[in-house]
Amino acid sequence: MRAGLTDPHIRLLRAVRLAISRDPALADWLQPDPSGVPGLVIEGFDSTPWASLTFSGRRHRLSIALRGDMDLVEHAYERLQKLMEDPLIDVPGHFLAEIALVESEAEIAPDGSMRLTILFEALTIEE
Repeated sequence: MRAGLTDPHIRLLRAVRLAISRDPALADWLQPDPSGVPGLVIEGFDSTPWASLTFSGRRHRLSIALRGDMDLVEHAYERLQKLMEDPLIDVPGHFLAEIALVESEAEIAPDGSMRLTILFEALTIEE
């Protein structure tokens, strides 16, 4: 995943992770469980150049996975949605023009645990 990342990629990923870690309901999701796997993982990231007549930047797609007890995953999903609706995400050298949840997909395991994959799209503009 790190191969091919540019400075805007790295800055946005760090900013999203920092915003998640500052939310009391989501910070624990970044810590590994007894098996060593965190409950919240940034699984994928890509971006493409974007430009208007006066601005340039990048469109990003960010895939986040939540896994654990179904009720806890659903609560974390709601918190993540709220966090991204009014993000306090500072991307140095760039302006976060928009970020939106565009897709989610849930898988229920036989033991009742849930894996929820969430896709966000964002637009950053160079300052």
